[in-house]
Amino acid sequence: MDLSGLKEQFSMLYPEAGAPFVCRVPGRVNLMGEHLDYNGLTVLPMAIDRAVYLAFAPSSGPTLRIANVNTDFAAAAFEVSESIAPSPAGAWENYAKAAISGLNQHFSVTEFPGMDVLVSSDLPPSAGLSSSSALVVGFAMAYLAALGYTLGEDISRLEFAGVLANAEHYVGTAGGGMDQTAILHGEAGCATRINFIPFQVELVPMPKNVAVLVCDSLVKASKTGDTMEKYNAGPASCNLITALISAHLKREFGEEFSIDCLGDLWFGPLCFNRAEVQALIDTVFPEPYLTPAEIAKLLNMPLAQVQEYWLHAIPCDNEGLPLQARMRHVFTEYYRVEEGRDALLGGDSTTFGRLMNASHESCASDYGISTPELDTLCAILNEAGSLGARLTGAGFGGAVVAFAPVTQVKSILDAVRERYYGDFLDHHGAASAFQAHPSDGACYL
Repeated sequence: MDLSGLKEQFSMLYPEAGAPFVCRVPGRVNLMGEHLDYNGLTVLPMAIDRAVYLAFAPSSGPTLRIANVNTDFAAAAFEVSESIAPSPAGAWENYAKAAISGLNQHFSVTEFPGMDVLVSSDLPPSAGLSSSSALVVGFAMAYLAALGYTLGEDISRLEFAGVLANAEHYVGTAGGGMDQTAILHGEAGCATRINFIPFQVELVPMPKNVAVLVCDSLVKASKTGDTMEKYNAGPASCNLITALISAHLKREFGEEFSIDCLGDLWFGPLCFNRAEVQALIDTVFPEPYLTPAEIAKLLNMPLAQVQEYWLHAIPCDNEGLPLQARMRHVFTEYYRVEEGRDALLGGDSTTFGRLMNASHESCASDYGISTPELDTLCAILNEAGSLGARLTGAGFGGAVVAFAPVTQVKSILDAVRERYYGDFLDHHGAASAFQAHPSDGACYL
């Protein structure tokens, strides 16, 4: 990134502003643990060496002006206040509004500074590499400085990540805290194993003999419209599964036994082991599908109430809801994360690659978040010599991540460019497949 050029563009755009500060906010690629964070379960992402950069300077009034070097994102401005109304869904300034609203609430802000901001990025948008969360973190870091607070002193990085995970719900996605935490806690050469119960981060060194490859399917996975609805069906399904398991536990063991999220099965007061959780799943979800009427009976609720409270966000066909498969993914993916962490620590890249393949199969068949393009891209990568490949991010498009022997990076990427971007897509996508390196987390430059 040409930082001097970015600063020069900032000064040309905002000639009345002072000299800008700059922060760098990396994207992240999730190596293992898809759709687990909002269930309170462990994930294994890493920050990467592609990032969003923000040049910013405080302004005299409460107006925030934002612009992007990429002219696909229109310049915008809004007043900073206690209650900031969202722009229409899909507007990129909502990520700034989310960050500022979250910090205003956290710090009980009553005097609202303005800012001028210019954004630049070499992180591909809507590719499952967390460009949206990088924007939220970047705007929050800029606003934190405008408020006069210091990251790491006035608020820890872990607390900051938690605040911003909740703040991002402003844009309409019901995600967890993986992206913000990975972006803020990355370290060069390491993946980050993130626990949510309790909330903590472990750095896991990456093996030296493998490369991480990222290949964009070019199917945009923007969290707006239909894609947002598909994404939010995952958390909604898991909330329903949690309610069904809680109802069963209360019937079996008494009213004091309940869970708030699926992670409580392992880390809450129950502290179940693997066999006990498997037995619980087999008991509560003995059949592949549950109809709304069956769900209403198990929850001891009127059908109309179940439909209004639970099913408004979950597509349901004549067979019912595939809750057994959704829970199976959560259960097996959690253990893949734990085995994957051990494999990385042991330098066992072959085992990690096998787990990546199993994870993709589970994401596709049990959680229903893959696409033909993602499946094809994974197959091409593995046929070309990768140790394992899987979709990364929310799914429904975006990117695939693969482990590759360092000696075969060029040949594998060449095969992907020819067979996927050339033959399969008939598209020039050479820049969409690249080696990603584990990177340091977000920082001021």
